[in-house]
Amino acid sequence: MSFLLQHPVTGTRIVFDLGMRKNLKDYPPDIQPHLKTRQPIHTEPDVSDSLRKGDLGPDDIDAVILSHVHYDHVGNPKDFARAKFIVGSGTRHLLEHGMKYHSAAKFEKDLLPGERTVELGTQRSKMNPLPSYNAELALSNIPPTQGLDAIIPDINHEWRPVGPFPNAIDLFGDGLVYIVDSPGHLMGHLNVLTRVAEKGWVYLAGDACHHARILDGLTDMASWSENGMTVCIHADKEVATDTLSRIRELKTHGFEGSRVEVVLAHDAKWFWEHQDAIWPRTLTVT
Repeated sequence: MSFLLQHPVTGTRIVFDLGMRKNLKDYPPDIQPHLKTRQPIHTEPDVSDSLRKGDLGPDDIDAVILSHVHYDHVGNPKDFARAKFIVGSGTRHLLEHGMKYHSAAKFEKDLLPGERTVELGTQRSKMNPLPSYNAELALSNIPPTQGLDAIIPDINHEWRPVGPFPNAIDLFGDGLVYIVDSPGHLMGHLNVLTRVAEKGWVYLAGDACHHARILDGLTDMASWSENGMTVCIHADKEVATDTLSRIRELKTHGFEGSRVEVVLAHDAKWFWEHQDAIWPRTLTVT
């Protein structure tokens, strides 16, 4: 799923994740064998088509936040020729050098527009260490504010704790939209916490997990054998488990005295139960 956020004061429009490409042939050759194992795949409408249903188009979008750069979340960045792209720590390194841990881990070096891409830095501590796949990167040397001022100027974009999360950025400086560092699934994995009502929040969890039963603690994250290795959908399962426990805490206890609706990117049941929130309609939480 992809999500449209519109700031009520500035009018800034942000899309969180771009989903699948409409034409699967537009994916590079090395991902095609994996796509054949995922059939049937329904790719219409794509994000651009969905925006047009509400009289918007890709050129009306100011920024795109990618939860991460797996093929099913990146869509067609070239369609968004005006937007800034916000990605998490290490994303450029991942696109350039790749990562071999399962068949879906294929990446495109030229995916993002370099001059319009903002890569966020990270702050880590003993309580929130670097995931194992990031250990070789000096990610803390990437300034967290680099480039964000070009999207929302005159705001302190430093990382700080928000709710159960050690690192979040108050994007507009008014407590309405937080970018949350949510490590574990893939290098640079980001989530978004946004207020949608006076007493209602939505947490866009990306691929923090892939089914509501996992979120609710009713089943565990799966592992399987591939190419002689035991692999998990998450690049660092231990860190992903910690991140998920924080999301679960947010869902259970809420935020600032209000309920939080947690939305997983692949929760088909949630999608079909919330057709009244599909653009041009909006999601509300009470």
